[in-house]
Amino acid sequence: MNLSLIENNIKKITIIFFFSYFIIGMSLVKDYGVSSDEYSSRIKGFVTLKYLGDKIAPDLTKKIEKNKNIPDLKNYEQKIYGVVFEVPASFLEIIFKISDKKNQFLLKHYMNFIVFFIATIFFYRILLMRFKLPGLALLGACYLILSPRIFANSFYNNKDLVFLSFFIIASFYAIKFIQKQTLRNAIFFAIFSALAIDVRVLGIVIPFTVLSINLLKNFYQKKLKKNFNVNVLSIIFMICAVIIFWPYLWSAPAKNFLYAFNGMANFEIETFNLFFEKYINAKNVKWDFIPLWIFITTPPLYLVSFLLGLIIFIKNSMKSNEYRDNKFYVDLFFLLTFFGPLVAVIIFNSTLYNGWRQLYFIYPSMIFISLLTLNYINTFNNIKFIKVIYLSIIIYLFTITIWMTKNHPYQYVYFNNLINKKELNKKFDLDYWGLSYKQNFEFLLKSEGEKEFNIYNLSHNKLFYSLFSLNEKDRNKFNVVNNLADAEYIFTNFYMDKDLINKFDLNSYYILNEIIVDGYSVNRIYKKKD
Repeated sequence: MNLSLIENNIKKITIIFFFSYFIIGMSLVKDYGVSSDEYSSRIKGFVTLKYLGDKIAPDLTKKIEKNKNIPDLKNYEQKIYGVVFEVPASFLEIIFKISDKKNQFLLKHYMNFIVFFIATIFFYRILLMRFKLPGLALLGACYLILSPRIFANSFYNNKDLVFLSFFIIASFYAIKFIQKQTLRNAIFFAIFSALAIDVRVLGIVIPFTVLSINLLKNFYQKKLKKNFNVNVLSIIFMICAVIIFWPYLWSAPAKNFLYAFNGMANFEIETFNLFFEKYINAKNVKWDFIPLWIFITTPPLYLVSFLLGLIIFIKNSMKSNEYRDNKFYVDLFFLLTFFGPLVAVIIFNSTLYNGWRQLYFIYPSMIFISLLTLNYINTFNNIKFIKVIYLSIIIYLFTITIWMTKNHPYQYVYFNNLINKKELNKKFDLDYWGLSYKQNFEFLLKSEGEKEFNIYNLSHNKLFYSLFSLNEKDRNKFNVVNNLADAEYIFTNFYMDKDLINKFDLNSYYILNEIIVDGYSVNRIYKKKD
């Protein structure tokens, strides 16, 4: 393995890598189903567009919203959510006159992926800025992309993955501001931090962390007076930008922001998590809930590298002032943005559900810390050892790629080999958003010919949302019945009471098709026997 050859051509390799990733990603968008949360997210965009339209062009707004049941913003239940992503998506839907529901959600999926793609480039730039090694930066981008759950969610998760993406972009400008506290950097930092906050109020982690680090840095370097004004201005700019980009705040900025913050911190939802075969109230999860989810759903290489990276950070932080001046504060930023939110949700006993998706935004920080390990290995004098390490990593990433390709598009149910995968659908909520229905709908359409299907759903998900992954003609072939006796076909994604399937007499049905990942069933169709 010729490392010098790779480094000499790294710019070309990087361009080819990101270009290939973009082309592949765009070609895969159509493979993912519609999640059960996307319908309400789409409505959020139109609610805010209506609010803006009533203020700017009321006559045109009334014409566009004709025959649409769009609630007013002040009466809308989900008004506490930011709409930085949803409003542009809804606006494009109107501009391009997209009428079929499948294409409406497909548009959002393309946008979802593009936002994440841009974020991966910013993540690469962050790593390049810190480590000054293009090859290491590119490898870090691979870590982010080749994380099965993150990869899958990047196509449809317009909540957690869009927030992760904006968090990365905001982090880039946050680091630039930490390194050089100039007015220009303060403005960019303020704008992109505001955008992250307006996607999800937890984005406040970024300015809080940056301003704390700047205070520490300025105190250590005796520049408190010199940089005081620019830090204050960054806060003022950010507050203004948060309000401008979030119309819900316009009428009462402080009051509405606090209401949204409290609502997100203790979200009122009556739901339970299936966690190691036990149902746990989402409002009362134990401290180990998130750490265990991270442990069993992250590729082991990244976990080991992360733990070693923590040790290296502690070691480096005890070094000379040179490290503290040039690198310490950047590393500290990612350490705090990983552990800060993690500790906060444990201390405040936040409402948590659907795995650890609400904390996906700390994952890039985890990868950054893991790369401290490779950066340290690069300082070794043993070139052969370094080559062996890099070759081993590339082989490992290749195995992850094979797994993701083999199990496409079900990467969202990835579990690593640190857990026994036997009957995982009885231990955890796997496809909690009902994405896997798309492939079984398509199987039925292809295998059972031109006919209508009376189907019953043995799950807590509603097929109303999942059917939007099909065009209108195909959607109309499925008739969702309320009584099991009326169903010719039964669908299930196992998102339910794990014993629910045993409460029904399925002796008159047989398994027509099922989706299998690593030996466990994700989605199944039963057909009534003749």
